[in-house]
Formats: sequence, structure tokens, C-alpha cells
Amino acid sequence: MSNAKAAEAPAEGGGDEEAAKKKKKKMMIIIIAAVVLLAGGGGGAFFMMKKDKKKKKPAPEPEEEVVEEPAKKGPPAFTILDPFVVNISDGDEKRYLQIGITFQVTDAKASDNMKAYVPILRSRILLILASKQVKELQTVPGKQALMDELLDMARDTVQYKGKDRGIVDVHFSSFVIQ
Repeated sequence: MSNAKAAEAPAEGGGDEEAAKKKKKKMMIIIIAAVVLLAGGGGGAFFMMKKDKKKKKPAPEPEEEVVEEPAKKGPPAFTILDPFVVNISDGDEKRYLQIGITFQVTDAKASDNMKAYVPILRSRILLILASKQVKELQTVPGKQALMDELLDMARDTVQYKGKDRGIVDVHFSSFVIQ
């Protein structure tokens, strides 16, 4: 029996070593898998961020078409006029135009300056609107022509130092023909 116990003792000791080797092997596989996953995630994030930077940079346009604009210092400024209601002609019938007009200006200073000219602007806008026909104002090109006419009139009326007298554009906030 002593031989049997002696034979079992080395076998048990060898089993502990094998179990320890298996645990180390499992641990190494887990560690390697974690490193591979982290490296893959990091690489994927790097390439995704690299793509975003490429998207943010616009492709350079030909030099002939490049137009330099002054650096914008904040959100756009607007001068909002009270709505207009005007009689307009539609052949023999009288129709009404109700329109909201907003001028986009370069900055708050230009907006404050433009407010001093609102009575003159309103008078001239009423004259322009009353001279229009319904068929002119029902099309997009007709509305665009009205916008251009109002923009030119405002730039001629307002006295302000700066490009285009500080007036960038004109927008319609409402446009209803009844």
C-alpha cells in the first residue's frame, strides 16, 4: 500500500501543475483578446476621427471662384419690420397682400442705424408693394425680383459706413395673397 500511496502522490502533484498551466493559458488568452479588442477599438476611433476632420475641411475651390468674406463675429443681426397689408391689383379685382419683411444686417450697430430709417423704408416699401400685380408675386422668380428690388431700395435709403450700407439681405417672414 505504501507503493500505491507513493504512486498517487506524484500523480496528484502533476495534476496541480497541469491545472495551473491551464489557468495561465486561459488568463493569457483573455489578456491577449482584451489587448486586441482595445487596439482595434482605438484604431477604429482614430480612423473615424480622421474621416470627420476630412469632412470638416471643404475642398479648395479654384482660385477664380474664391470670394473672401469678412470674418463673422457672431450670429447674424436682423431688423424686423412690422407686417404690411397692401391692396394689389388682379385685373378688375382688388386683392390683399400681407407680407412680413426682415432685413439681415452686418451687425447690431447696423441694425440700430437702420431703425432710424424705418419710417422712410416703410413708406417706400408700401409704394413698391402697391405697384405689384398678383401674377408677378405668385411665382418664385417674381418673389425673388421683389426681394432684389427691396434690397436695392434699402441700400439706397440707409446711410451707413460699410459694405452695402450694412444690409446683407432681405427675407420674407410671411407672404399671403388673398
